[in-house]
Amino acid sequence: MELNKDCMEILQYMIKNNNYIKVEELAKKYNLTDRAIRYKIDKIEKFLIKNGFGYFDKKYGKGIKVTNSKELKAYIDKFVSEDTPYKYAYSKEERELFITLKLLQANDNMKLKYFEEKLCISKNTLLKEIDDVEEFLSRYNLKLIRKSKVGLYIEGNENYKRKAILDIISQSVSAEDFVKYVSKKSSESKINKLQFDTLFTDIDIDFIDSLIKEAEQKLKREFSDEAYGGLMTHLAIMIKRVQIDKVISKLEFNNDFVENTLEYEVALEIIKKIEDKYKIEVPKDEISYIVIHLLGAKVVNNSYQVDSKEDNKLLHIIDFMTKYVESYYKINLDEERESLYQGLLLHLRPSLYRIKYGSKIVNPLIERIKSEQSQLFKVVTLACKYLEEYIDNQLGEHEISYIALHYAAAIARYKQKNNRRARLIVVCGSGVGSSKLIASKIIEKFNVEILGTYGSRSVTSEMKNNCDFIISTLDIPSLNKDEYIKVSPLITNEDLKKLEKYIIPIAKPKKDNGEISLLNRILDKVKKYCEINDEEQLRYEILYEMKKQEELDEEIDNDFKEKYFLRDFIKRENIELKVNCKDWKDAISKGVDILIRKNNVTEAYKSEIIKKLEELGPYMVIAPGICLSHIDMVDEIDKTSMSLINLKYPVKFNSEFNDPVRLILTFASKDKESHLNALLGFMNLINNPEDRNKLFFASSKDEVIDVIKKY
Repeated sequence: MELNKDCMEILQYMIKNNNYIKVEELAKKYNLTDRAIRYKIDKIEKFLIKNGFGYFDKKYGKGIKVTNSKELKAYIDKFVSEDTPYKYAYSKEERELFITLKLLQANDNMKLKYFEEKLCISKNTLLKEIDDVEEFLSRYNLKLIRKSKVGLYIEGNENYKRKAILDIISQSVSAEDFVKYVSKKSSESKINKLQFDTLFTDIDIDFIDSLIKEAEQKLKREFSDEAYGGLMTHLAIMIKRVQIDKVISKLEFNNDFVENTLEYEVALEIIKKIEDKYKIEVPKDEISYIVIHLLGAKVVNNSYQVDSKEDNKLLHIIDFMTKYVESYYKINLDEERESLYQGLLLHLRPSLYRIKYGSKIVNPLIERIKSEQSQLFKVVTLACKYLEEYIDNQLGEHEISYIALHYAAAIARYKQKNNRRARLIVVCGSGVGSSKLIASKIIEKFNVEILGTYGSRSVTSEMKNNCDFIISTLDIPSLNKDEYIKVSPLITNEDLKKLEKYIIPIAKPKKDNGEISLLNRILDKVKKYCEINDEEQLRYEILYEMKKQEELDEEIDNDFKEKYFLRDFIKRENIELKVNCKDWKDAISKGVDILIRKNNVTEAYKSEIIKKLEELGPYMVIAPGICLSHIDMVDEIDKTSMSLINLKYPVKFNSEFNDPVRLILTFASKDKESHLNALLGFMNLINNPEDRNKLFFASSKDEVIDVIKKY
């Protein structure tokens, strides 16, 4: 009775579980029908009986369980580690993987007979599967040569052969299997055992393991298990290929760049030790190839400082991507930002080298991510366009899925913190009934969790570490007064106000940051007047332009920027307060007249603003109580300028949402740039309710100037 890969995995899972498990649970875990799982269980049971382990232990309502689990585990471990497959049926996929890997590493021609005996298959079956192997190799520009009475061998570029080997290993062997094999020199999978034995024949894997650990120490980073397996594979392949004089051809990259990295120094040390141990001479291109692997290795921990120009650029891109995600979900990840940025930086830094040099990364969770986090995956895919523009290359779904995982974790932490209830302990000296009454009054007012009610003598100092607040109606001798909140037994309104100060902030939603708030308001305005075909793309484009402008602003000379703050335009003589206006036209006129008197604009400029408002409606009323009065008429403008007036009595502009208007900022610009910084300052100002209200009701120009100076 033969066991295939699926049956072996099910049996190993049952041994490891060592408990009753229902058949339907196994079917769900392995995505099988009821009929298919029962067929496999029957097959496994016959295998167990034949080898002296008896039937499954079956209990109604509980499921099935293996017997003699310790003895069975020892037997299966030995069974898997044996090369002879007479009790194991390799699948077609497993056989093709092994044939391909063996041919790619072979120095001499391989006879068909070897594969027939090793895999226990007929010659006809083998020939059919070699056709599939040939098709697979063609994807790497490699050719399978078949010669009668001579055998099989692969013809092609050494670089492509190495890439094919690395891809096969990364796609067919899990990181967990790799680490287990290195530590135990055995594998739970029959096919993995064959692959590992092929890969590491005549290789001291403990020696290679020590080289990688030394590299981690020197680079001050911890490689992921996946990257560890990739480096282990690459070094083993390199040693064996150099031994038979099969070396890579020149790689397409800047050697000067490579030689100026810490990774290059570490690679030289690795090569020196390999040359001494295996008595070989490693070509320079092989060293550079190792550097690329070290640069592109995923890490789980890294202590390097963010001080390079590239790191800062990556952080700038991460900031853009994060703001896009925040804007879509209308959240502010402030408390998660540091760990999120650090995690993404650790991931993206090596990603650039992986993508640049064509090294694939495989995320085994990709289908689950695309299914369970489908919307987030789409949002992150769009956000990553900015990164793709920077690297001038496509990321691919697997890379994007890893980035999406970082955001999924950050959003989950955000929701957990913002949705959680404050945890309280109630202390009362009047008995359980009174304690429950106090607790019910608090629950009625606040979304909290009462962990328990106690008498004052029961309270310990450890209790305060297990809750957010202790609420007590009396003094607690074991605690300091600042370690609990004292209220009256009746819970008055004053008590509730006191509690509010402590409890509300725990679950209070965080405010949107200014940039995201502006983006969302722009989108709301666009949706108000336009039909949007693709809101996600529009969101991206607006934020992209905002970010590009931010980059341009950073490049502008500081002296130039200082000339054009809001305070540089809104001088004392450009301010009028408590202006009495009969209607909106009069209000517009009063604002423009300040600029006309200084010969900054013409009368035609004023007339055209009024005409546009009559034609298009109150589109210049941009926020509640605020009008931004302007028109694009360069010929009617002598000088870029602004004026500010507030109204004694607010007037209506017929704006559905923003009437009545109390404040009018009039501006005229000779170009499309010089006023933007000041205008951005004004936008920031009106987003601050306190300062906005000061301008609404100011009666002193000094008061206005003091507010404007802040922006």
